[in-house]
Amino acid sequence: MNDTAGRLLAALPAIYRATGDDPLRALLAAFERMLLASGNANAPAIADEIDAIPSLFAPLGVKPTAYRQTINGPASIQSEARPPAPDRFMPWLAQWVAFTPYRYFSADELRHIVAGIVPLYGRRGTRDYMEKLLALCFGAIGESSIDENPVRGFVIGRSHVGVDTELAVSEPYRFRVEFRLHERAFTRAHGAPHDLEERVRAVVEFARPAHTEYELVLTRNQREPMEG
Repeated sequence: MNDTAGRLLAALPAIYRATGDDPLRALLAAFERMLLASGNANAPAIADEIDAIPSLFAPLGVKPTAYRQTINGPASIQSEARPPAPDRFMPWLAQWVAFTPYRYFSADELRHIVAGIVPLYGRRGTRDYMEKLLALCFGAIGESSIDENPVRGFVIGRSHVGVDTELAVSEPYRFRVEFRLHERAFTRAHGAPHDLEERVRAVVEFARPAHTEYELVLTRNQREPMEG
């Protein structure tokens, strides 16, 4: 039997598996190469493409895992290590997890954002969510803090005469985001600070509740670590 057509031919009734060089065998051999085993890395078979699908949904790749079978536990599962999703697939993955400012980030940055953003969605609309999202997106180049009540005005029992006795209108739905930039790290990786402001603002716009307003302030971290 011709090995090239063996797997498909074996699925047919015995009458079709007669010995000899017949047209059916040649036809199945062509389909076998296309569907199951092409032997050409530049034109992989469909089965090879299907095996690669898990990698498309793994921004950081898939590490090999093994689960041992216990008396009442699950069956053992063994998975092979798989490469990370290709760069061209990262914008689609970012949209798949509803991260709309993906255009402001490189493929490598998107890998870490996509891998870490889903667990944060349970906290959406909170200060904790925005702080963690900003750290996920920009933690390597700076740190952020959020003041949920930047304009307090004159509050009896809290304000100090001559210090913070400011007469101002209360703005309960306004918050302030301060991003302290590690200048050296940013310069090495990204370039101009005004580009960073646009990127940070895009993430804040994405994360803030729709009924709120905000103020964004970028500062330089004076205590940033020196280069080694």
